[in-house]
Order: sequence, then C-alpha cells, then structure tokens
Amino acid sequence: MHLTSTILLTLGALIGNAQAVVKALDLSSPRGTSVWTCVQRQSFLKAVPRLYQEACLLGGRIDPNFITSYNQIRASGITNIDGYFFPCTGFWHDCKSPQQQVDEIVYFLVAEDISVKRLWLDLEPPSPNSPCQGWNYGTALNIALATEFVTAIKATGLEWGIYANGNQWATMFGSRSVDIASDLPLWAVQWDGVPTLGSVTTFMGGWTRAFAKQYGKSTGGCAPAGAFDLNVFTE
Repeated sequence: MHLTSTILLTLGALIGNAQAVVKALDLSSPRGTSVWTCVQRQSFLKAVPRLYQEACLLGGRIDPNFITSYNQIRASGITNIDGYFFPCTGFWHDCKSPQQQVDEIVYFLVAEDISVKRLWLDLEPPSPNSPCQGWNYGTALNIALATEFVTAIKATGLEWGIYANGNQWATMFGSRSVDIASDLPLWAVQWDGVPTLGSVTTFMGGWTRAFAKQYGKSTGGCAPAGAFDLNVFTE
C-alpha cells in the first residue's frame, strides 16, 4: 500500500511537471488578431514579440512593429505577454550605450502604458546575412559589454531574463563556462522539436536549468510556415 501510494505520488508529480508549461510563440512581425485567435485553439497562450531591435544604422530602436503586435495579441484575448530586446552592438556601428538602449525600453513601456510580464535580453550574434554584424569586439570586450547590458537591465526593477543559445556562447564569450547572468532566468535555444523544459541539455554560462525553451519553428496552419518560433515557458 505504501509502495502504491509512493508510485501514485511520483506519477502525479511527473504529470504535474509535464503540465506546468505554457506554450508560447515569439515573433518579429505582426500576424493579425485572427491568427492569435487561431493559435489559442492549438493551446498557444503566451506571446513574445520583439520589443527592441538592433537597427544598427540608428544605434538601436524600439521595434516599430511591437505596438501593432501587442495590440493584436491583446485583442485576441491573450494577456500573457513578454517582450524581447535584441540590442545594437558591433564596432562598425554607432550604437547607443547599453544604458541608453535600456532607458528607451523603460520610457516606452511607461509612455505607452504597456504591460509585459517579463523582458528578455537576447544575447546572440545576428544571422550571417544580417547587415548588423554585432558582438564582434573579441571575447574580452564582448563579455564586458554583455555585463554592462545586464547591469543596466537589473537596475530597472523590472522582471528580466536572458535568451541565449549554448552553441553560440563560447563563440561570443570565449568559453561555455563564462557566467554573465546566471542569476536571471534562462530562455534556452535548443531546436530539437521537444516541447519540454526538462529536455534542455545545452547549458552554459552557469545555468543548470531553463525557465523557457525555444524548440523549433512553426510549419504552417494559422500563419505561414516560419511565422513564429515555438516555445514552452514556466509561466
């Protein structure tokens, strides 16, 4: 009887853990209120639009698409909304300082009365075909700059986390073991098609568990293939 109870409790805990994730979509371009209504039927109940973009010719800026995406998402009934911050970096660009970029985000949220649950600092290099080739200072200066961004976001008093790819960490910072912000939640990138948090294995930077996981890209349905990245979050 005791063994049976133990097994049932263990199974209950496992089931609880499996259910304790929120399916989420992140995006950089508006998709329309009807799309957000549609994805809710597939149990995607959280959205993470890009809030700030590198915009290297401008030194960084609030993403002009964010407010449209935010309003469409809320109009569909979704209120669990985060935002991600892709900063301007790179010695070829006249980027605003980390503090200036973070200040722009805080001012925008207050001025537009935007309510987001958490903000995410995106620490990854731009795609190879991007004109904004950031994080190209060398590992020591990359670490110093990332640390400056982390100091600035922590000072805001808002809820923040770090979005990062373990496979890119060593390239940017010289080693997977470099710890820049392990006291903040990790949104891990691991495209294996598995929508669970316990499946994350590509840790770095002092993290040993993930708060969120990006596991792939949408393949169609409510919106064209590739319109969203697929994620699971703790909340």
